[in-house]
Amino acid sequence: MTDRTPGAGIALVYRFNDDILSVERSGDRITLDVKSWRPLSFTPKAPAYADAVMALAGKGCTLRQFEAIGAASGDPAQAAKAARYYFERFARGRLLAWRIADGDNELARVDALADRYQPKLDDPPAAPLHLCRFAYLHRTEDGTVLESGLAPARMTLGDGGLHALAGTLARPRPAGQDAFAEALWRLGFLDVAAPTESEARRCWEFHDLLMHSASRQNRNFTRIGASYRFEKQFPSAPAAKPPVAGEAVDLPPVDAARIRQGSGALDAIQDRRKSIRSFADEPISLSALGEFLWRTCRTTAHVPSKTQDLLSRPYPAGGSINELEFYLAVSRCDGLEPAIYHYDSHGHRCIRIADSRAFAAQIVERSANAMGLGTGNQRPDVTIVITSRLPRLAWKYEGMAYRATLMNAGVVYHLMYLVATDMGLAGCANGTGDSRLLAEAAGLDPFEETAVAEFVLALPRTASAPS
Repeated sequence: MTDRTPGAGIALVYRFNDDILSVERSGDRITLDVKSWRPLSFTPKAPAYADAVMALAGKGCTLRQFEAIGAASGDPAQAAKAARYYFERFARGRLLAWRIADGDNELARVDALADRYQPKLDDPPAAPLHLCRFAYLHRTEDGTVLESGLAPARMTLGDGGLHALAGTLARPRPAGQDAFAEALWRLGFLDVAAPTESEARRCWEFHDLLMHSASRQNRNFTRIGASYRFEKQFPSAPAAKPPVAGEAVDLPPVDAARIRQGSGALDAIQDRRKSIRSFADEPISLSALGEFLWRTCRTTAHVPSKTQDLLSRPYPAGGSINELEFYLAVSRCDGLEPAIYHYDSHGHRCIRIADSRAFAAQIVERSANAMGLGTGNQRPDVTIVITSRLPRLAWKYEGMAYRATLMNAGVVYHLMYLVATDMGLAGCANGTGDSRLLAEAAGLDPFEETAVAEFVLALPRTASAPS
């Protein structure tokens, strides 16, 4: 690789990152004082290689400069091999960072988010370079940042970097005509306009890869998990959702002993479990709906805590936070008027949301569409809309709150299928839904609570078929 810096003299500069507190040299032995770790000492094979490694301290050096310093050993080819060796070893411990510099002017700084990450060393393509379809620009507390679901690195752009990026994106050029574009390509943020992708890679959409990469420990130097990052800033939202205004409808009492005596064996229920999209002409009863909700969604315990109050329900939930809430879009139910209801899981009752009948009909129709029901098919009686009070999860879990709430909703789906099967009801999970309908009907702030899943319920036709 050679440094291509036509025009403005832009270069990609390698340096030790800020976790390296000091770099000391005694003879040819180098010692790196690494933050939160033991000192790392090693002796390069040649004094010139030690000189090259020392050049990574402070402002750093380009790859070409590193190789030139090492070439003082008398063997340029071996110096190039040594450069790749040391960069690979330093990248393994995430000890490197980078700058894109135009002379003394720093356009951007780049930090690795995972060990083993380093820029590409092969020659860039001859075609014009465009923004990779997995890359995105956003604001953080540190400034304007360029990231990608594909590259575990974060680029923080200064004013000059933003100007250079705008020029690169406005007029894509080959690396030989745009040194800034070449640097971004090496870092993993640019690609050719129509890259050669495998069939598997083509199936990944931007948002899928972003959530997958960002919410797992694939980027093992970002904070993921129970950090309680807001504990000293503001209290967690209450475990029990504040009461919903509206008319309360008490659900019939549930006989737990009868359920225990009459329920089928788990393996038999699992064997019979299926999605049912063919519904009976008669509506579901209020007692059946109430039993279903009691068995799947009720709150069984409220556990106060100085840190964050917790809840228990019939299903497992991450951290026992139980951020999920349940709303019923009722089209038909013997004992309930068509409307949207909030299920009060603490009092086992439904709270009717005023002026919501039209919204309930729209939600049920969206469920029918999601299940592929034709115009002549009976619509489901009830669509249970599962919402997430995401801030309760995010107050504790950093980097993975939305992933966790979807996993929790998946657990609820499974329980709902088993209970519906045991009760002889027709249940079916929806693959998608419109969160805006419930938000408008119930007056929800989407940042406080938003719909994430839907599950329909009704009585089955006798000859219903499995999905």
